[in-house]
This record gives sequence, C-alpha cells and structure tokens, in this order.
Amino acid sequence: MAHQAAISKFLQGLKALPDIAITAICPSTDSGGSTGILMRDYGCLGYLGDLTKCIAALCPDKKLSDALMRRFEGGCLHGHSLKNLLLLGLSQTDGISQDDALALMYRICEINPHRVIPISLERAELCAKLKFGGNVTGETNIDNLASNQLWSADIHSIKSIYLRPAVRASTQASDAVVGADYCIICPGDLYSSITPVLLPRGMKRSLQKTKARIIVVLNIMTKRGETDGYSAEDFIREIELKMGRPCDVILYNDAPIPKRALFAYRLERKIRLSTKELKTDPRLVRISTIKVDANGRIYHDPIAIREALEKIFD
Repeated sequence: MAHQAAISKFLQGLKALPDIAITAICPSTDSGGSTGILMRDYGCLGYLGDLTKCIAALCPDKKLSDALMRRFEGGCLHGHSLKNLLLLGLSQTDGISQDDALALMYRICEINPHRVIPISLERAELCAKLKFGGNVTGETNIDNLASNQLWSADIHSIKSIYLRPAVRASTQASDAVVGADYCIICPGDLYSSITPVLLPRGMKRSLQKTKARIIVVLNIMTKRGETDGYSAEDFIREIELKMGRPCDVILYNDAPIPKRALFAYRLERKIRLSTKELKTDPRLVRISTIKVDANGRIYHDPIAIREALEKIFD
C-alpha cells in the first residue's frame, strides 16, 4: 500500500528481492490530472493512474517502463500518459473485462508473479472535515489545501477524512491482505494517499484478521496542508487508528539531509518528521541513506529500503 509518487522507487527496490510475490494495492480516489479527465470523459474509475504507475514500476524492461510513463505534450492527448491510455483502451474494448484488461497489462509488462489491484472497484470521493468545521471534497483539492493563500494550519488543518459514499474494499484487496506474510505501508501523503487505502469497508477487518507483520515506512518530511507540525508518533497514531491495530515495525530514515534540499523544503514550510517520541519504541528500525532527485526532492534510497526489508523478512 503506497503513495504513488514514492511507490515507483519503492517497488523498484522491493522487486529486486528474490523469491517474493508483490501485491501493490493502490487508492481509488484520484480525481485530478489525466485520471480525472479520463474519468469525466470515459467513465473510468479513480485508480487508473496510480495502478498503471505501479505496473510500470514493476516492469523489468526499463525501456518499456519509461515509455509507459511518457506523457504527451500538446494536442488532444496533452498531459495523458501512455500507460493510462493503454489500460483505458484495453478495458473499454468489447469482450474484455476489467480483470482481462489488467491481466493483459501484466502480460505486456511481464510483471508476473507480481500484481497491482485497486483498493475498491466502486466510485467514491475522498472528503476531509477541517478544524473550523468546513469540508473539502476531492483528492486533488485535499492534496492542494495549502495552495490557497488564506490557508492557515490553525484554522484549516484536517480533523478527519472519509469516503463518500462509504464503499467496500474489493475482494481481491481484502484477500491479499489476509493472505500476506507482510503488509508494508509505504511513504506518502497521510490523508490524500495512505488513508484512502485504509478507509473502505472491510479493510480494517482484514488488517485485524491477517497474520502478516505490518511495516510502516515513515515519511522523511511533513507536508504543508496535511501534516503540519506532525511528529512520527502522530503519523503512526493516525494509521493505527484507521487499521484498528498496532503496526509491528516502524522504518525510519535518519540520514542527514543535504543543506540545499533542506532549505528548499523550509521555503515550502515543510520540516523533518521528528521521531523524538519514538526513540525508545522497540519497533523502530533506522536506515541511513537519503537520495536527492534532479528537482531537489528527497526520497528513500530503494537499495537501502530493500536491504532493511530483507533483514526484517529474514
């Protein structure tokens, strides 16, 4: 279960482990970008972009993976990715069901034994109730809460998050959680990416029923508009509340952040997620490798994540 901006690098590291079968569960509440447009024009569901991003990340052929991620510029296809159009085209072909379309994507990308499934096959909107009592509807609007110049953490912070309507988790997603050896909650935006995978009816019960060890990989930074002032303990508390059970392992990256990247984040009013309150928690496992991409964004080193998880699995 993961945030899609982080999941590509995460899955790239995880898939290198031998003798494992990965089931990536993606949220179904995306409402913006290419997915939002294709939802309005063709009636697809809100998992299209996230699901295909996971498939591309698991694809062993880098050229094919890069091609799937390519976005068109200009013309009627502007902003759409090849991966989105491919799955949409397959799923809307006569005689091909949603399951058939996914199976064809798996075959084209040669990702077996891995698979990617949406948390729900029902249409729902992600909604947030704010501290002052107002409500925000739509994953994109929640994701961009702080873009409003009048936004204030003291007034507009998120109080609770919910789905409208309250949809049920897909049978495939529930069965995958119950039958797993490990459930990994990957880094991501707490309210617009992680929580939507935990909200559908039946998911809490599946997480309580599973014998899998639950591993939470903590974010490195807070996000303005969602987790302002949050500590790692706040982050874990919110996830465990939605799961209805404690997690078993908390993975945290405590490597130094390059000064230039840290300065850029401070300009965006984002700070490092503090683990001060979790220092004595026996579940805490530390890794110490941070990467910086070409845009100055920091992320967990996939190799370090893979090595840490390999030790936990062993």
